[in-house]
Amino acid sequence: MKQINLVRLILGGLVSGIIIYVIEAITNAVILGKDWQMWGTVAKTVFPMPSESVSLIHWALQALVAGIGGTFIYAGIRTWAGANLRAAWISGLIIWAVGWLGMSFDKMAMGIEPAKMVHYNVLAALLACLLGQVAASFIYKDKA
Repeated sequence: MKQINLVRLILGGLVSGIIIYVIEAITNAVILGKDWQMWGTVAKTVFPMPSESVSLIHWALQALVAGIGGTFIYAGIRTWAGANLRAAWISGLIIWAVGWLGMSFDKMAMGIEPAKMVHYNVLAALLACLLGQVAASFIYKDKA
């Protein structure tokens, strides 16, 4: 196995994270904006809600962790999956399954968010994770 190129891993992860954040932001602000406002009005009577700026910071951190984690997975599976889109898709699916699909079951089980919001976010995150990892795959290269 070749050595992991830490600089390119972080750079690819940052680009992937930005892509994930932008797609999630469009989904939540543009497509689900009114739903979030209605849900927030009810939810803040039940539990303390963070400010919007704090929420945006947490979502940005989640996207960056997913992007860097996915790129790390991509770097690790390149030896058996190949340095191609297949490896990018696999790493994107892994990050999506752990970061969004798994959490969606938790949200649905506890009734934390309405089903529509959960479903839209899971689908948007799938697109975001796949596109983010494809972009990262063009940036990441092993050390020679």
